[in-house]
Amino acid sequence: MCKRFIVLMLLVCFALSTTYVYAEHGMKKDPKGDLGSKFYHKMMTVIKNQEELGLSDEQVKKLKDLKLATKKEEIRKKAEIDMLAIDIKAGMWEDAIDINVVNALIDKKYELKKEKAKALVAAYVVLKSILTEEQQEKLKGLCKRGK
Repeated sequence: MCKRFIVLMLLVCFALSTTYVYAEHGMKKDPKGDLGSKFYHKMMTVIKNQEELGLSDEQVKKLKDLKLATKKEEIRKKAEIDMLAIDIKAGMWEDAIDINVVNALIDKKYELKKEKAKALVAAYVVLKSILTEEQQEKLKGLCKRGK
């Protein structure tokens, strides 16, 4: 009887700990928190509801071109940022760390992050400028309804 109780308690503890780990994992990153997610979410909402918004073929083409160009540029910037992060780590592994070199790499990394964020904001502005005021109002209504 005592062995069964101990086994049962261990199983309960294991189940609770795995639930906690999965809950923590889900809280790591808010997908709607970054600029890229907001831009792509808005873009997909517009494209999925193009008929309801009354988009012309030219508007749809501009939107798809904007999405493609933005995604390509975002990938380029992310790759450069990742490579700089590797260079920074490599500089930190050196026996004699050259602080000026590492600081320059850090400055460059965050300059690229700033450029990436500004590019996403600019793309969002372009997205909104492609839509007419009437279409923007319809889009607000769609977003409020959660479509």
